[in-house]
Amino acid sequence: MDRRTILMTTGALAVLPSSAYAQAFPSRPITLYCAFPAGGPTDQVLRAFAESASRTLGQSIIVESKPGAGGTVAPIALKTAKPDGYTLSQLAISIFRIPHMQKTPQLDALRDFTYIINMTGYTFGLVVPASAPWKTLKEFVEDAKKNPGKIEYGSTGSGTTPHLAIEEFAAKAGIKLTHVPFKGSADMMT
Repeated sequence: MDRRTILMTTGALAVLPSSAYAQAFPSRPITLYCAFPAGGPTDQVLRAFAESASRTLGQSIIVESKPGAGGTVAPIALKTAKPDGYTLSQLAISIFRIPHMQKTPQLDALRDFTYIINMTGYTFGLVVPASAPWKTLKEFVEDAKKNPGKIEYGSTGSGTTPHLAIEEFAAKAGIKLTHVPFKGSADMMT
């Protein structure tokens, strides 16, 4: 190959990627799925993140709630979305556990996603209304032992971390509580 052919080929190749670089990202709004209902703590964090990131990127980030199935509806929707960077999702920690609880898992948390940021962590607690008859954990446990299955508790869904944490607490305390699953914290609080 002569020197002229090499220079022409190199020049032609140098021009090819320029059209790809000319397309700024993002050039349209980005959708961010939330695995829990609007109004809950996860939704609030994602909306604050979306507002801040929108200013930085110069493009809207739309938070779309996709609650249900213990936080797996949003990641299942992400798995089937076009992989173009315009659809993101918050993933609940339960996506690592719930597929092992299903006959036919719909996702594999390690293979189906690329993790790009850790945004939040939550601390869980056992709370009761101020008007409840129990003022201490000891009183609560004693009453639950006298009334097995009559005290209800809410969680963000079957198989989620709050659900399993309360079940573990109940087992260790030797009590029986009745689980009432919700799609998220916002639903549970109303």
